[in-house]
Formats: sequence, structure tokens, C-alpha cells
Amino acid sequence: MKINSILKLLFAATLFIVIGCEDDPLVEKAEDSLFGVTGATVNALNISGSEYNVVDTEKTPVTFDVTSLGEAVNSVNMYISLNGAERQLVSSVTSFPSSMSFNITEAAAAAGVSEESLVPGDLFTISFDEIATSSGTYDSGVQFDILVVTVFKSALAGVFNCVTTVTNQGAGIGWDDCEGNTWEGTVEWVRLQQGADDDGLYQVLTTSGSDEQFDDMSHGSYYACYGTDAQGNLPNNGMPDGGNLQLTDVDGTLAITGASQWGEIWSIDALSVDGANLTLTLTNDYGEGGISVLTRTDGAEWPELSN
Repeated sequence: MKINSILKLLFAATLFIVIGCEDDPLVEKAEDSLFGVTGATVNALNISGSEYNVVDTEKTPVTFDVTSLGEAVNSVNMYISLNGAERQLVSSVTSFPSSMSFNITEAAAAAGVSEESLVPGDLFTISFDEIATSSGTYDSGVQFDILVVTVFKSALAGVFNCVTTVTNQGAGIGWDDCEGNTWEGTVEWVRLQQGADDDGLYQVLTTSGSDEQFDDMSHGSYYACYGTDAQGNLPNNGMPDGGNLQLTDVDGTLAITGASQWGEIWSIDALSVDGANLTLTLTNDYGEGGISVLTRTDGAEWPELSN
């Protein structure tokens, strides 16, 4: 009972002091010290993209919002660096939230380089530091990257898993006996076009059983039927005495141009897309052919294509 009485007296005394001194400057200072918010952070939100396209004539900017959290922020410094070099001060942001916008020309100038010197693979890093508030200056680890790329109208280059099954065209040749034979391996389409707006032009490479990479428009069907393991025995492009077979992409329509070293003309008779799988039915005018299923290995799906 004695302890309870003492506690009641202490509570009453405390209540009297708080109520009786609520306008006391010393009390207000103590309350600010105990319950006031000090320190702040900033963040970059709603970032519109992560790439600059060096062939984008409209120079589409990357936009973002700079926001703050915590104590009222007077200013924060925004920096930019290129490929990990020393960062350069861009500006001091003084209002929050703020909407920012940077195109490739502005980013290059801020980093102290010419836009013409940029190449695909260059990496800009935008970061924020020195957050100034009434209570002090604080560090920030907030940053994001913008990659310099070249975006081609035709972007089919890549390495694919491939399963090719030999088909019988009824040509009355030895190939007919290979019907149903299969080859499984790796196919690569190598981009040959140089301009971003050029039609697609590709060299087709397969990896043989000896782990050698060969130019091979058959997409592996020659391995399945003839068991060959030599470049000169494959329908190709670019050999000293070879053919000039190439895969083309004109606004999503695939075709094969040129001829093999034996003068054979190849064509795409059928084509279908199913997510990450592209199925091609390939034949030549000699009577050889096969069905190839190309599966992307980059986690993406094939675009809409036709033949």
C-alpha cells in the first residue's frame, strides 16, 4: 500500500508539471529533443528507363522523381559518373519531390565527355549525396545506372538451343532415308547488318560434335543425316569456295538469300512462334530439309515473325 501511494503522488506531480508548464520554452525544447525527427534520406523513384540508345534520333530522356523522407531537406547534391570514373557534380536539388529529366546529350556533357565518344556498353551512374538539413549533413547511398546501347530494328541475334529433325521431300535421293533423324545442339545467329534501321541480316552457325563452330544454314540437319564434321561439307556462307547463304529479316518476315557452294537454293517453308520457341521448316531445291526448333536461352520470347 505504501508503494502504491508513493506512485500515485509521483504521477500527480508529473501531471502537474506537464500541464502547468506546457508553454515553458524549456519544456518545448525538451520535447523537441525527445520526440523531434532528425536526419533524412532521399530516393529516386518512377525511373522511366535504364538505357540510352545511341541511334535514337529523338534522344529520348530518362526521367525520374527525387523524393525525401525524414527531416525537411534543404538540398541534396546530384552526381553523374561514366564507367566508374570520378563522379561529377550535376546540380543541387532544393525542392522535393522534384521531377528530373536527362537525355544522352545532357548526360555526356555532365560527365565531361562528348556524345560522339559513347559506345554501347558504356554505363552512366547517377547518385545523390550530401543531404543538407537544419540538423546537419547526411550521406546517401542512393544511385541508379543508365546503360548505353544500340537498339536495332531487327534484333534476332543470339545463341539458341536447337533440335532439328530431318524431313523427307520425296526427291528420290539418299537424304530420304534419313527421315526422322535428329540433331540436338547449339545454333547462333550472328548479326551482319551495321545500321540500327537496316533490315536484319544474319549468319547461321552451328556447333559440331567436335565443339567446333561452323557456318551451316541447315541448322544441323546435315549432322543428323550425313554425320559430317567439316565446314566444307555444310551449306555455308563466306568460305573461300563457299556459298553466300544468309538469313534475312525484313519487318518480321524471315527468308534465306543466296545459294550454297553447290548452287542449292534454301527456303523457309513454314514458321511458327510459341513463346521462347521458334519452329522453322527449311528445305532446299535439291530435296534436303528439316524442321528446327530454336529455343531462346536469354529468358525472352521471340517477337512476332512470319515467312
